[in-house]
Amino acid sequence: MENESQHTSAMPRDFTFQLLKQITNDFSEDNRIGVGGYGLVYKGTLDSGEVIAVKKLYYKHPGLDSDKQFQNECTNLMRVRHQNIVRNMMPKIGDFGLSRLFDSTETCSTKGIIGTPGYMPPEYINRFHITPKFDVFSLGVTIIKIMAGHQGYSKLADMSSQEFIQLVHEKWEKALQTTVLSHTSHGVKKCIEIALRCVEADRVKRPTIAEVVDELSKIDTAIIDELNEIDTARSSPIEQVTNLRSNQAFNPCVNSGMFSKGGGKDGKMISSCSSQAIRASSDSVLLSVDIKCQILPSASVKIFSYDNLRLATRKFRANTLLGEGGFGRVYKGWIDENTLSPCKPGTGIIVAVKRLSQESLQGHQEWLAAEVNYLGHLSHPNLVKLFGYCLEDEHQLLVYEFIPRGSLDNHLYRRGPCQPLSWNLRMKVALGAAKALAYLHCAETNIIFRDFGSSHILLDRDYTAKLAGFGLAVNGPVGEESHLTTRVVGTHGYAAPEYIATGHLTQKCDIYCFGVLLLEMLSGLRVLDPNRPAGEQHLVDCARPYLEHKHKIRCVIDANLGGIYSFSAAQKIAALALECVCLDPKKRPTMDAAVSVLEGVQEDEEPEAAEHQESGKKVTASASRKNGKSRWNIFGGGRS
Repeated sequence: MENESQHTSAMPRDFTFQLLKQITNDFSEDNRIGVGGYGLVYKGTLDSGEVIAVKKLYYKHPGLDSDKQFQNECTNLMRVRHQNIVRNMMPKIGDFGLSRLFDSTETCSTKGIIGTPGYMPPEYINRFHITPKFDVFSLGVTIIKIMAGHQGYSKLADMSSQEFIQLVHEKWEKALQTTVLSHTSHGVKKCIEIALRCVEADRVKRPTIAEVVDELSKIDTAIIDELNEIDTARSSPIEQVTNLRSNQAFNPCVNSGMFSKGGGKDGKMISSCSSQAIRASSDSVLLSVDIKCQILPSASVKIFSYDNLRLATRKFRANTLLGEGGFGRVYKGWIDENTLSPCKPGTGIIVAVKRLSQESLQGHQEWLAAEVNYLGHLSHPNLVKLFGYCLEDEHQLLVYEFIPRGSLDNHLYRRGPCQPLSWNLRMKVALGAAKALAYLHCAETNIIFRDFGSSHILLDRDYTAKLAGFGLAVNGPVGEESHLTTRVVGTHGYAAPEYIATGHLTQKCDIYCFGVLLLEMLSGLRVLDPNRPAGEQHLVDCARPYLEHKHKIRCVIDANLGGIYSFSAAQKIAALALECVCLDPKKRPTMDAAVSVLEGVQEDEEPEAAEHQESGKKVTASASRKNGKSRWNIFGGGRS
């Protein structure tokens, strides 16, 4: 407190909301200078002429306590004073909303993963552990990206440390188009060596921040002195540049195919810009791309009026409410099968009307556009059907076919009236879900679902799996390429490790999700459970030791099956699940291969399943032991 009192003149000022609205021109688009996972940033000008940045947090954010984040940001910035924290035009650290205060020897645990993909160490991803070495890992990633760029960083996993150092060194030589002088050459190699130590998988082997600062300081002076001696006369000055447009892009990901690029508003004009060139370059630079999510026309998708959907759902009455999720509520409605006009309850066909919440959540428009553009142009027996949508003023609604048995997770975890699924039904659902993903991954479609999980698999009256929730789907990259995203999205527990760690997104990420789903269906266990012992809170970590040994598989089989399942089929499913959740994405199977395995399992077991059902006899443990030829086994004591 004594240290804080010395800075009372620099303590944050308490602004009124009305004043912030005024200085940001009512938070206008013209004043918006950035967007992140937790809020929008606007430029404001005080009466004194000082220009400030105003961060407006989203009203709510899934998985995050916004009030707590706001308090963290204020409290930590008030307690911390340093020349490199949020001041002037030097490199600064900002965004203290997720930071923690604790002793240097302390280890904290958290129940969920929150942060920037690519900057999170393995102990946090796998076990949710937080120590000061978390920041050391993040600093190492930052240094590598400064030295090697995003694409260079992605190559780190495929080569040794020495190979990576040499690659970066050669890139710098080429970039400078000259022989790198001794101090600079040493500095490049030293920076990468330090960074590689920072990103050690074993946090004990990482240096402290103080050690990193000390080592970087030793090479700093020599490099600066050498750069100051560079003869700039060899380069020609750049002529004055006019009409240079600048937009700040936080998510430079361009999709093609079902999405169209929209002509956004140009950034501000830079009236003059002149500089001396240290080197000549023929590189092309993309200054800005402004992508506007548009809903593409589709003959199979109807545009509903809000009034009609209000009538179809009986004015969104409470007794028509089917459920509630992160984006809004879902209501039961009735429409005419031919005209799709609203009709009386009990007539026509039943539909599910998703009404998006009116609170301003980032991604609503993008989410809705993705949902309509994908489902409006796709048709498959294992995809939920989209009838249409409504966009009127603040009203945003989607109209789907009604799936009577709800989501798979309700059956696995026995929520409400949902009954546990038999082994045969689980195999049917798994095959249907696999076919849906295989269809999305095929060359003609080439879509990454990105949010695959048991809550997005709906079951119709015949227990046919229907994949729903395309709001986070993206067009797949070509060949071995991957999308690079700055924000990991999806359902906790399903995201592939490489996606969480690097932000790189491929179809193999969906396949990892499918492997997690298979483990769910085998075990009946939740994907994430903080009540399980340390190291077993994630289902993959919990189940892997048992599934790697055939005689231990029965230990993780869902007790709700009552011991009635095919052990040979369980072995095949366990093997497939382990392949799907392999840490090396290249070793995971394709979804076509997964479909083949599941079809084989169903063909092998179907005759015996039918015979078992027709006989009407209860299979007992003793009967199973007496009949050595029987492939139906009963094992008690499954883990729950």
